Amino acid sequence: MAVGAWFRTEHDHPQHVIDLPATVTSGIDPGVAIVDQVVRGKGIVGRVTGDFGAVALRVQGTGRPTRVRVTVQLDELATRWWADRVKPRQSAAELPRLAILRVQGENRGAALLARRQGWRGAGNVKRAFDVDLRADEVDEDGLLVVELAEAPHPSWLADRVSPRSAIGLRFDSIVVGEPDGSGSAAAPPAAVGGSGCDFVVVPAGAERDVRLDMVTAAPAPPLPRSPSNRWTRRKEARAGFKALRIARRAAVRGLAEVRPGRPEGDLGVLAADAYTAEPVAVEVLRRREGGFDLRLPETPTAPVLLGLDSPRRGLSLRVRTMGEHR
Repeated sequence: MAVGAWFRTEHDHPQHVIDLPATVTSGIDPGVAIVDQVVRGKGIVGRVTGDFGAVALRVQGTGRPTRVRVTVQLDELATRWWADRVKPRQSAAELPRLAILRVQGENRGAALLARRQGWRGAGNVKRAFDVDLRADEVDEDGLLVVELAEAPHPSWLADRVSPRSAIGLRFDSIVVGEPDGSGSAAAPPAAVGGSGCDFVVVPAGAERDVRLDMVTAAPAPPLPRSPSNRWTRRKEARAGFKALRIARRAAVRGLAEVRPGRPEGDLGVLAADAYTAEPVAVEVLRRREGGFDLRLPETPTAPVLLGLDSPRRGLSLRVRTMGEHR
C-alpha cells in the first residue's frame, strides 16, 4: 500500500486519476497532479520558469508497457521569458536551446530547438519525443513525471548554445498510451529539415554510419526585451520599439539573403555525449561537397551532439542515413 493511502483529513479531496490511453494538453486538466517550476497553461500543459521544470500526472496503470509522447516547443514568449531572466547584452542574437528530457527520473532524449528569422517574425520550433516505459516503471502510486532540464555542454559548444536553456520552454502536450513497437527515439533532425544551427543531435539508437549535410539557414532573430521602466511601458514607446524591432529583424534577414552562409574553409566535426558532455570519437569517412560521411564508434545508446569545429552561424546541420537521398 502506498504511503498515505490509509489516512485522510477532512481537507483532502480524492485525487483525479487519468484513465489510459490519455492526451493531456492543458495544465488545468485535473489529472495534472503536481508541477515544479512550471506555470500551468490553459491551451498548453505549462511553461518552465527555472533551470528545470517538471510535470507529474496521476495515471491509472495498466500493468503493461506504456508509451509516452512529449511535445515541447520554443516560441517567442519563451525567448522573452529567457531574456527577462538571464538579461543578455542588448545586441545579442538568439542562441539555440539544448535541454534534456527526463521521464520517471531517467534521461530519455535531448531537445535541440533553434528558431530562425523570417522577414517579419521568427518561427516557432517544436519537437516530439516517444518514450517507451516498462510495466514496472509506473508504480502503484500512478505518478508519471516528465521533466525538462539543463543539459551539460562540451567546451566547444559553450558560446553557441543558450545558458539556462530550459527557461520558457513549453510542454505542449503529453500523450500516454500503449507502445506500437516502433521504438522510443525522437524523430531524426532530417525529418524536420535540419537543426537550424551549426550543431545537431543524433538520437540514441541511430545507425553508426551517418551523413552530415551543411545547408544554408536563415540567421537567428534578435532577442526581444520587455519594457523595464514606466517610460518604456507607455503605449507610444512600446509601439515605437515594436516598429524598430520589426525593422531590425527585416534588416537581419535581408543581409542574410545578400550574404548567405556557406560551408567554406577547412571545417572539421566534433562530437560529444549529450547527457554527459564527454567527447565521442567520431571518424570522418569522407569529406564531400556540402558535408561529411561519418562513423560513430558504436550504435549510440545516448544522444550524440555533432557540431562543426568552428562556429558557422549561417549554416544548419542535417543528419541522414547512408542510404537516404537528399
